Amino acid sequence: MSTVDPALARRRERLDAGPPPRPGWRPWLLLAAYAGCWAMFGYGLGDAAHYPVATGYLAPELQPPNQTPALLWMLFVGVFAGMLLGLAADGELGAILGGAGGTAGAFAINLGATALGLWRGAADRWTAPPRLGFFDAGATLPWGAGGWLSWNAQYWAPALLAALAALLAAVALTSRRRQRRRHERIRATLAQGQRTAGTVTETADTGVAVGHRPHIRVVARFSDHLGTGRWVTKIGPFDPARLPRVGDPVQVWFLREAPGDEDRIVVGFGSEEDAGIEERLARR
Repeated sequence: MSTVDPALARRRERLDAGPPPRPGWRPWLLLAAYAGCWAMFGYGLGDAAHYPVATGYLAPELQPPNQTPALLWMLFVGVFAGMLLGLAADGELGAILGGAGGTAGAFAINLGATALGLWRGAADRWTAPPRLGFFDAGATLPWGAGGWLSWNAQYWAPALLAALAALLAAVALTSRRRQRRRHERIRATLAQGQRTAGTVTETADTGVAVGHRPHIRVVARFSDHLGTGRWVTKIGPFDPARLPRVGDPVQVWFLREAPGDEDRIVVGFGSEEDAGIEERLARR
């Protein structure tokens, strides 16, 4: 039992809180371990591909023995540990990059580390041909397209994975920039916009949930500074215990010079006191 209103305590904490702390060393250590697991997987993959690939560029008498790969354990340890750490890595990257950037960033690390491991594993474990371009030591059986593709798989396969990793990294960084611009717009609207009361008129579950927080589509009605009725649609994550309902009051901020610009309209689901705190925080 407490003599302090929990809602009031939360408001005080928000006002007293400083800027969000920068990520410490733990997230980076986690991401390094995550990358290490997938690099291990890639190295094991390079070792496991030793015999199958060698059949494409070496004569039978020069091929390595067809036996269980010595580093097969790297495949299993790398993939299972990578999948487990991936859950935490996705969350950390989501906090840093925001939204879909976290998932794209996690896959970028996955593919990039696998590419590095595969390239190194192939360089260390594959059997080099006695004469480049020929199946045999006597240089009497030249490679066809298959031979060149097989031997050069140690280069083009990691390069392909690295290219996909770079593409996903670009997606992650684009998501981060988009989220930062969105936060800047919200901050500007809270600091400079006009606040009015609104009402929820529609709600719909999008079927998406991140971190056990369902994303709900909400339509709210409000009147602008000229008395014109307007409807705005927003989609966002909500606490399962505090889902919005039709008829709920909301706080709506808009810019007087652009009352119809949905990207610059902010909808708040707290009380008027909460709305005032958000405005004060935005003006800092």
